[in-house]
Amino acid sequence: MRARHLNAVLAGLLGATMVITLEPAKSAELKVLWSLKNVFEMPESAAFDFERQAIYISNVNDYARDGNGYISRISVDGSDVELNWVTGLNSPTGLAVFERTLFLADFDALVVIDIERGEVRARFPAPDATKTPSLNDVAIAPDGTVYVSGSRSRTIYRWQGEALEAWIQDDFLLENANGLWVEGEYLIHGGLRWSKFDLQTGKPVTATIQPDRSLVDFDGIVSDGQGGYYVTLIDDARIWHIRADGVSRPLSEEKFGGIDLDFDSETGRIALPRVGGSLSVVKVIADQ
Repeated sequence: MRARHLNAVLAGLLGATMVITLEPAKSAELKVLWSLKNVFEMPESAAFDFERQAIYISNVNDYARDGNGYISRISVDGSDVELNWVTGLNSPTGLAVFERTLFLADFDALVVIDIERGEVRARFPAPDATKTPSLNDVAIAPDGTVYVSGSRSRTIYRWQGEALEAWIQDDFLLENANGLWVEGEYLIHGGLRWSKFDLQTGKPVTATIQPDRSLVDFDGIVSDGQGGYYVTLIDDARIWHIRADGVSRPLSEEKFGGIDLDFDSETGRIALPRVGGSLSVVKVIADQ
């Protein structure tokens, strides 16, 4: 969640018109399959749902508890756009799909959406919601446990079917708490700093992969399917690859302005919401 960019994004959207671009644009290692431009209002997170051939996009639409946020649903080829699929949210950011459910961080609560019905099933407020925890990203373990980052509260919350509880609080490691990713028995976190936590104990552990120290203020994190990660950064508009050996480099020099991305290892596709109200689906075609 890049809160510092939100006002600029909103200003850029005023008066914008929808443009669909299908012509592929190539780089040395990436190929843009299609893009939707000037469509969304402060898009934050993307989540693939190949079972239903869909991509979900969260629209913050001004960061406040105002009921103006919504979720869009797009076909995986970009041909069908249901802009206002689920409405009446506050400021939805991180998204994650688990079976027939879409989980999302919505300002100060975890929201559970029934995908088949396209409606909100439940809301679980953060225990410190009155202090504006700024819930940000969502990650789900194989057993269905949901983890949510709180940027201002420097907390990772946990949901196991009942209340949303504060699970880890760390003023140093969780400064600007942001991107989350479950990897086996561990939770990978990227905020101002890269960190790793044991899912059983909640204790920090030494990360086996250490990105280049020049990389800070992580936004989106997804596995590359080969032991490494694709990430976006707050103050660097490129998509970065952190390999399994820790070597870190941009996939290309193109400045996508990507936010919280999703990646499908079977197709090699990245769904990338972009600053300015756009969405691109990008195929990783090489890695040297």
